[in-house]
Amino acid sequence: MALPFAIYQITAAYSNAMLVAIMPHVSDFAKKLDLPIPQPVTISQVARFNCFPRSDHIGGRVILTNGCAFVFDHGRVENFESAHSYYYLQNPQMVPRFYGPIKITETQALQIAQAAIKKLGYTESMVAADQKPRIDLPPTNNGHDIARYRIRWYDPTRGGDPATPPRSIEFEIDATTGQIHVVNIDNPNTYRADIQLTVKPIVTGSGPSAMPAGVGRPITPVNQEYAMSFLKAILPQIANFAKTADLKVAHPISIHEVDMEKYLAKYNCGLVEGDPRAFVDFKDGSRFYYSHGQVTAFYAADVMSSPNKIHAATYPEIDQERAKYFGPINMTTNEAVALVRQTIRKLGYAEKPLHIDEPPRIGGPGWWGTNRIARCSLVWQESVNPPTWVNAEVDMATKTLKSIYINDHAITNIWREPPRIGITSSPVSAP
Repeated sequence: MALPFAIYQITAAYSNAMLVAIMPHVSDFAKKLDLPIPQPVTISQVARFNCFPRSDHIGGRVILTNGCAFVFDHGRVENFESAHSYYYLQNPQMVPRFYGPIKITETQALQIAQAAIKKLGYTESMVAADQKPRIDLPPTNNGHDIARYRIRWYDPTRGGDPATPPRSIEFEIDATTGQIHVVNIDNPNTYRADIQLTVKPIVTGSGPSAMPAGVGRPITPVNQEYAMSFLKAILPQIANFAKTADLKVAHPISIHEVDMEKYLAKYNCGLVEGDPRAFVDFKDGSRFYYSHGQVTAFYAADVMSSPNKIHAATYPEIDQERAKYFGPINMTTNEAVALVRQTIRKLGYAEKPLHIDEPPRIGGPGWWGTNRIARCSLVWQESVNPPTWVNAEVDMATKTLKSIYINDHAITNIWREPPRIGITSSPVSAP
């Protein structure tokens, strides 16, 4: 789950303030690349401005009266497209407009792109331009040369498949005049701090955010006496679960290792349809779920994916987060499946009721650039209409489980009796 973002109402005041703030950046960009636009570029040249309505994308798209368009995001101009771009042409009938003599060589076109990178204040290594680019030579149409080069560099340090790394930077260059008609700057190494406005936007909503587990089923909080007694009663079951499943937790399963601040939070121990349920967090960051008389889930402190985990949404934090999961691949996905099935059996469950005798959906191990993300996700799920029955995450470097979840809400025949804790008074918290 990515970090939540706010949705803004784009008022005239906010949009105007944003446009005033980013126009100097647009003008500076145009001047550095000697674009065919009167200098300096001013608001009087703006035909339309589309302000972004999200807190994680501060900026917008500026379209000038001559048809040139600029996108400002992540603190810098990331896109320029002239009205004479061939590769972003929308009307095929206008292709003959791009016929022309080829006066700029491939080497000269590459030099123009490399010089533009430096003029914009970037080094070649920042945008992977120290790698070999992909150059599309001027194509032909009905025997005519289309006078355009397209030069693209790709970033081999990122992306989910080393065979198809993400685009880093792109140029479209006129093969007759050497004029730049397109610049796309995608590489996060070029990100700058967001501009700060004195006009504050009106927040109207938010994007995805972490939600308490169990949303959709009413949770009745219990009082502290009941919560503590329940914790003491289920800790032996949690310890037995960890031992049986051979979980690599970095702590002994004892009440002294429980993060009491989290456990005693309002919704972490309560009644769901009369059944006591608890989320038990330990000081090392690991978490266990308990419901219907059993441990139903475990998430290690270094799990890659879990319901309450908030993932980095910006760079360089994304790169740093991915690096935590790099490692050698020391097992096959078949062996990962076998590990989960074996663990389920050791925990006392039959395979058929949990549907794990069927093939799971397998995700990973993945890539980040040329690095392997040594995690494998396994999901047993109804193919047409979910629910998920079981899912797990396996560390393929250490051959260990990092998470396991058994959906006791979908499979009621695995329910067990919760422990009796000997409290006769009402467990419900006072209003």
